Amino acid sequence: MSEEQFRTWASSRGPHVPLAVKGHTFTSEKENIIKVDGGTFVYEEALELVRMLNSRNPLDSLNATVVIWERNGTLRLMVLALVAIIIVVVIALARR
Repeated sequence: MSEEQFRTWASSRGPHVPLAVKGHTFTSEKENIIKVDGGTFVYEEALELVRMLNSRNPLDSLNATVVIWERNGTLRLMVLALVAIIIVVVIALARR
């Protein structure tokens, strides 16, 4: 999905079909609100995500994915799970 195709999709009127960009689902909610995998973004932020996801630089794509995870709550769950695993390991090592 190119940047121009995203602009055309976002500016079209009527019911929007969800848009897939590099494994992420973009859905139009309101005039200037776009949901990406459940996270809410304004149009400009969603456009920047499309640019980052389409970039040849793998770090840009990774950064876009992390931003999406942060907005939809996945990153928070991953951090909590990691903290829980670390606590279990520390307790297990302390009992030895």
